[in-house]
Amino acid sequence: MQVVLPRRVALALLVFPLVAVAADPPSIVTLLEGDAAIVRGATRYALAEGVRILPGDIIEVADKGLAQIEFADGSALAMGAGARLLTVSTLSGKPANAEYYVLRGALKLTGVKQDARFRFGSQVVTVRPVEGDVVLVVGGSEGSVFVETGETQVTVGSSTVRLRGGDFYTRRDGRAGAVSPRPSKAFVASLPKLFFDPLPQRMGRYENRLVEPRRAEEVSYASVEAWLKAPPAIRLPLVTRFEQRASDPAFRAALVKNLKYHPEWEPILNPVQELTGPGARGTGLARDPAAPTREPEKGNPDVARSNPEPAKPAVTPQR
Repeated sequence: MQVVLPRRVALALLVFPLVAVAADPPSIVTLLEGDAAIVRGATRYALAEGVRILPGDIIEVADKGLAQIEFADGSALAMGAGARLLTVSTLSGKPANAEYYVLRGALKLTGVKQDARFRFGSQVVTVRPVEGDVVLVVGGSEGSVFVETGETQVTVGSSTVRLRGGDFYTRRDGRAGAVSPRPSKAFVASLPKLFFDPLPQRMGRYENRLVEPRRAEEVSYASVEAWLKAPPAIRLPLVTRFEQRASDPAFRAALVKNLKYHPEWEPILNPVQELTGPGARGTGLARDPAAPTREPEKGNPDVARSNPEPAKPAVTPQR
């Protein structure tokens, strides 16, 4: 399945301002148990209750953590332990309008109104909740969706399935998805306890407070490796975002070692140089002899390849 983002989304991925937001924010972290972080620009910050989520934010929940964000229209998104997702776009006001790319983890979205617009992309499925409550779990080559109430659309390539309350959809290893009248025992057992009850409404505590995340450190290659090896539509805009980190020796060495997984970094690592000096005829371009040479590109064993059918984007921007 090919992940396709609008041009304005790709541009939004490049700029990640730390600025005060309007009184009616797009979404706020209202519940946090354990540790969690956001990557904003090329910097990692400790997440805290009250922090506004901005377009481009990468949300990372610790292996024993749990987080929840709420929207101005009353809908809420809970993220289980180990969840990793990129905020492709999030708009302020009502109804809620947000798009995410899920690398892995369990998510529960509740209170979706008919006029709201949510979209969750992943390597396995694309999920568009229409109304009600839905649970999504993504891990490796498997994705599962359980519709508690209302309606949700699940898309793979050009095929879309409409799920209604009680339906359980699962897809693994690139095969066709299957719909069952109830979720599997393994799926239920994998969910956080918070998911079995209505998500708490805590927006009132933070909607009039501006909480800034605490700066932790610049990102390392290892901390963003999975994103740098994501499908092209996700990883290509990250070149400009993380380009400054290529000056760090450890980050640069890891980029070189893994260049076959993200060849778009070659112009950064191997900039062409203008030929100058005595004997030079005119102007030419030459590779920096001290720069590393890219290995032939091979398939990425850790990330499934996109298939050629483009997925029509349903939301808007991000950095």
